[in-house]
Amino acid sequence: MNEISKKKVLLHVCCAPCSASAVKMLSVEYGISFYWYNPNIYNEQEYKDRKDSAIRYAKELNISFREEEDFLYNYENWKNKSLEQCHLCYTFRLEKTAIFAKQNNFDFFTTSLLSSLYQKHDLIKQIANDLADKYKINFLYCDFRFGFYKGKNLLRQKGYYIQKYCACNKSYRERFDNK
Repeated sequence: MNEISKKKVLLHVCCAPCSASAVKMLSVEYGISFYWYNPNIYNEQEYKDRKDSAIRYAKELNISFREEEDFLYNYENWKNKSLEQCHLCYTFRLEKTAIFAKQNNFDFFTTSLLSSLYQKHDLIKQIANDLADKYKINFLYCDFRFGFYKGKNLLRQKGYYIQKYCACNKSYRERFDNK
């Protein structure tokens, strides 16, 4: 399929490793743009490392990298909204993605969260479908988990940053405080 006739999909990217299997599956049929909106990431250095890695990967693949304008990292603001629960976290980020996709004439939106073996797929799918209905934009559900480790290992070999926890302070504490 030629690039001009491909449908456009906005891929919410939580990190480069999770986006690898999504890109592999989507790039055959769709023109992809990365979308970065992740105020849930604890702490600022982690946020920077993940974002820089996602930007680097987008450049390597010649994929456009889009992000929420005028966003300044402020984890305290995120934490103060009591969004350290998966449902609210998914909703908050996917809603921004759906709105951005609609406003920028994408045919679909989806998320690299669906690549992770550690995320709640049914919940993500339900939330995204509800948002698709609300904003009149198509949600593209794909189970990207099949190539998760292969993509992650490929990026590790290339020297990409590989995170050690989901993102929020709660997941950070669960990962490191129990040791």
